[in-house]
Amino acid sequence: MSHDGTIVEVNAGNHDRENTVVYAAYACVPAEHEGHSLREVDASGNLGDLVPMQCTAAPGECSGDEGGNCFVAWVVPALAAGETRRYCILDEAQEASGAGEVTVDLIESESAEFKINGETFTRYNFSTDFVRPNAYPVYGPNGVEMTEYAKTDHPHHKSMYVALGEVNGNDNWSEMEGHSFIRNQSVEVLNQGPIFARIKAINDWVDPKGTKFMEDHTILTVYNMPEGGRLMDWDITLAATECGIHIGDTKEAGTLSVRMNTPLHERNGGTIINAYGGLHEAENWGKPSPWVDYFGEIEGTRCGLTIFDSPFNLRHPTTWHVRSYGLFTANCWGYSYFTGDQSKRGDYVMPRGASLNFVYRVYVHAGDNVEAKVSDRYFDFAYPPTVSAIAE
Repeated sequence: MSHDGTIVEVNAGNHDRENTVVYAAYACVPAEHEGHSLREVDASGNLGDLVPMQCTAAPGECSGDEGGNCFVAWVVPALAAGETRRYCILDEAQEASGAGEVTVDLIESESAEFKINGETFTRYNFSTDFVRPNAYPVYGPNGVEMTEYAKTDHPHHKSMYVALGEVNGNDNWSEMEGHSFIRNQSVEVLNQGPIFARIKAINDWVDPKGTKFMEDHTILTVYNMPEGGRLMDWDITLAATECGIHIGDTKEAGTLSVRMNTPLHERNGGTIINAYGGLHEAENWGKPSPWVDYFGEIEGTRCGLTIFDSPFNLRHPTTWHVRSYGLFTANCWGYSYFTGDQSKRGDYVMPRGASLNFVYRVYVHAGDNVEAKVSDRYFDFAYPPTVSAIAE
C-alpha cells in the first residue's frame, strides 16, 4: 500500500520486551511537532491500526519557521528477543482509540500530581512544609500504598526523595538540629499525553541560614503502563551553581531514596534481592548491583518496587544503603562505611560551574521479582530496543 510517511523498525535485540517505551527521532513540520500519528506496518508493507503515540520537541527544537527534530514515543506491547516490528510515522493527526492519558495537576508552590487515566499514581510535593521535596503517595497494584512517611523512627525518610548527608559540610539528609534544606525554585510541566507526562523541578540547596550553595534540576517522567507495572524515571542533575562542591563519603545519603511501607519491610516478611541474587539486608547493604528489588505483601496484594541504576551513572553499578526497616537508597558515596576501610572513600568534588547527572528508573510492580520479570525490565531501561529509519 502506498503511503506518505516514514517507516521505522524496532529491533528487540538480545532480550524479550514487554510494554517497552521506544523513541524515534523525527524531522517535524514547523511548529507542528504534535501533528503526527503512528500505524503498524505488516509484512507486506500495508498500514495497519493506529498506535497510541506522543510527539515531543527535542530541547531547543520545533520552535522556528524551518522546523526541527522531535521524538515520537510509543509503547511496544511485546517483542521477543531478536524480533523486529515496523511502524509508519505519518504527518497527520489521528488519535488511536482507547489510548488513555498521563496528566499532571500542578498546584503552584505546593505539588504536581501525576494521574494515569484519571487515577493518581504519585504526587511530587515541594512546598515549604517539607525540609526537601518528596514524591508521596506512590500507589501500586490494587491501589495499595508502596511507600510511607516514617514519622516514628526516621522522620526524614519521606517516601521517595533526593538527599545527601554531607555537601560542603551541610547535612541535607536528616531533620536534626542544624540540618540544611532543599527549597523549590520552580516546577514546569513539560509534557502530558497518552504515553507519558513529564515535569522539571529546579531546587535550591541551602544551608541552615538559608544561603544557597547548589542546585538540582530534577526531571520526573511517569509512563502510561498497566497498573501492575508502573514506571517512573528520575533524571537528577546536581549543579555547582554558586561555588565548588564537595560531596562527602557517608552512608547517610541516597541520590534516590525510598522508604517502603511498613508491611513491606523485610523485618515484617518482605524480601530484598539484587541483580546477582543477593538476598536480604546482609547481602545487599553496601553491595554494588545494577538494581535492587524490595517486595512483600500488603493488604493481600503481593507487590514490590525496584530501583534501576543507569549504566551511565557515576560509579555504576551503584552500592546500596538498604535496610530491613524499609530504607532503600542508591548510594554511591559511602564506600568507607560499606567496606569498613577508610582508605576506600566515596568523596566527590565538583568545581564551580560543573554538574553531575544521575538517571534512575523506579518500577512499581505486582508479584515478586520473578513474576514481575524485573531482570527483563532492567534491560528495557539500560539497553532498550533499537529504532531505525528504513529506506524504501
